[in-house]
Amino acid sequence: MDLQEIALVVTTSVAVVGVPSTLLIGRWQLRAALQTASATHQASLRQAESAYQAALDTVRAQSDSAHDQWLRGVRREACSVFLLAVGELVELLDLVLDGTGAPDSLRPASRDLQRALAVLELEGGTQLVGAAQELVACCDEIAEAALSSSFAARTWRALYVRQMEERNAVTGREVSSTPISDAVNALSDLQIRLAGMRDAYTTVGVPTGVRPGTISALAHYAPQGDPLFGSTGEAYAALRHVYERAVRLLELTDLPREEAAVLLRDAVTDGRITVLDYMTGQSTRLSETRRAFLAAARRTLGNNDAG
Repeated sequence: MDLQEIALVVTTSVAVVGVPSTLLIGRWQLRAALQTASATHQASLRQAESAYQAALDTVRAQSDSAHDQWLRGVRREACSVFLLAVGELVELLDLVLDGTGAPDSLRPASRDLQRALAVLELEGGTQLVGAAQELVACCDEIAEAALSSSFAARTWRALYVRQMEERNAVTGREVSSTPISDAVNALSDLQIRLAGMRDAYTTVGVPTGVRPGTISALAHYAPQGDPLFGSTGEAYAALRHVYERAVRLLELTDLPREEAAVLLRDAVTDGRITVLDYMTGQSTRLSETRRAFLAAARRTLGNNDAG
């Protein structure tokens, strides 16, 4: 083998060895590039995910805040409408109890209150709804009592109006001697005497076999040793006289029989006074339940510092 052949073999061998080396180095370089690209891609994904989550949290927080603000506004409006409905119904109840309001006026006011309560039951919390229901229950009880006594209230007011008209139409001694004034005085006298006997009856206890509140049993209610009477029989006879006088004077007026009967019944049973006493207690309860509702509303709306 001459020198040219040897040189050719050496050159060929070097070329054969150089090709795999070049391929191996290129593969290493490609793998490193791929790893770098993958790391960059993963970092970009994590960064994008963090940015997306931050944006999502911001949107969710803004959405929750907007919803809370909307719900608070709805509840505030519902509370306002409810309180206005309560106030309107109470004003009408006062007029009915005073004898100047019509019972029919309570129906639309009661419906408005029930509608306002329904909205609160849908939108309000447990404490707010419970306080509202308690306030409505109090209003319902007052309304029931007002309706049951509305005719008597109107009758008494009409009687007093008639009395004032008579007093304005006459002068001097005639003022104390008009049909309506005489009837009013007789009813008042009867009511006072019966109240005194009831007090005595309460003191001595219930007599055996006696039904409280009946005219036939009033002799048993007279106080023992009353200096105005020598015996319970005399006290009963005086009371019977006052009762019969009230009946007679009512008949001398031109009052309808039904109205005269209501006036006499209320004088005998203290009906009007009983109703007014009951309403005094209910008014106190109404104020307390209204304050409880206001406190619940302020807690619900986040106004704990409100007065």
